[in-house]
Formats: sequence, C-alpha cells, structure tokens
Amino acid sequence: MGQRAKITSDLAAEVEAVDSSNLLDVIVELDGDLEEAPDMAVAKAAFERAAAPVSEVISGSGGEVLEGAWINHTLRARVPASAVTDVAEADGVSVVDVPHAIHPE
Repeated sequence: MGQRAKITSDLAAEVEAVDSSNLLDVIVELDGDLEEAPDMAVAKAAFERAAAPVSEVISGSGGEVLEGAWINHTLRARVPASAVTDVAEADGVSVVDVPHAIHPE
C-alpha cells in the first residue's frame, strides 16, 4: 500500500486546501493486532513500542503528538501539511485521517 492509499480523501483535501506550513490535526492509526493481551500493562507497553518510531517522525517533521490511545492503536497529532506524506510513509502506520467527532447512537 502506497502512502497515498494511507491518507484518507478527507485529509488529502485538507492538505490541498492549506499552505504547506499550516499545522493540521490528524489521527494516525498504527498497524498491529488488537488481540487480547494478558493484561493492560502488556497492551500499553506494546502500543508504546509501536508508537515510539512514529512519534519520532511526527516530532522530526515539526509536529507534535498530542495524545495516544493504546486501546485502538491511534495517535492524535498536529503536523505541518507538508509532512502528512512523511507520517503516512512511517513504518507501522496504516492510515492517517482527520479527526472525526464521535456521536452517541
């Protein structure tokens, strides 16, 4: 899967609409099984190992990781529009998207 396939159409439209230096809020979904770990500590540690190199790419691009969610293997970050492709190309990234509001059913 190429980096373009990893960037959702919603995010691609945002990148096209702004200056390359603008910071964009993104959700980075990480590869990895969400299979049941023996306990929460093991699951959190596995997430931290998977997230560390991606966090370095984000920081190195001039962005910042705002938070991580080990339960669904995602990072919320702000990255320059010009760096979205670099984040998508990082090892361990499955999808980069815009944040979506969660609404109760």
